[in-house]
Amino acid sequence: MPVKASYLIAAGGGALLLWSGIRGKKWSDVVRNLITGKPPTATTTAYQITTSPAAFSTGSQLTAGVPASGALTATGQAIASDAMSYEGAGYTWGGVPGAHGRTWDCSSFVNAVVGRDLHLAIPMYKPGSYNGQSHGPVTGIWLVWTGCFTIKRQDAAPGDIVVWPTHMGIVINPGQMISAYDTARGTTVTSIHGGGPIGEVYVIRRLKAVTARG
Repeated sequence: MPVKASYLIAAGGGALLLWSGIRGKKWSDVVRNLITGKPPTATTTAYQITTSPAAFSTGSQLTAGVPASGALTATGQAIASDAMSYEGAGYTWGGVPGAHGRTWDCSSFVNAVVGRDLHLAIPMYKPGSYNGQSHGPVTGIWLVWTGCFTIKRQDAAPGDIVVWPTHMGIVINPGQMISAYDTARGTTVTSIHGGGPIGEVYVIRRLKAVTARG
């Protein structure tokens, strides 16, 4: 599957622990809120995560005060359509997309579509600043980044982000997503329910920069 367990502990788990520490909340409460569709906090302030993901994010925007999202916006359908243009591309764990390339794993695929192609903000990067020359933010950071908010599963629409603790993809219609799945299947369309790691719970996250679903 897209992310090894040891990497999850260093990245996704570390992100949740750091988030809970900043907010003074129990780690279990943060996870429970995410699963039930509640945001980790009532505020929308973005805190920069500067732990282990920085190793994958050479050139990332880690300066204090960088906003989680900026003025640039896009439609959900534009995100989904761009993602679908890569159907059939391969899979490389820890892959760096490049300026025009298609070398990625599940999280760098989402980073490439949202940040590189659509020029939107992604975790740790201001709008237009992610050029694909680094892997970019990993799955666990997308779970807690305040540039997105969690919505109900039944409200999933094109352009939304599906996030498990160790996998993620982009919604193309209410029941399906596209993701960089694994080395055998590459970048492919699957159902949302059942399209992630067995035993993990997923959430649907919507970018604040998305202004319309069509």
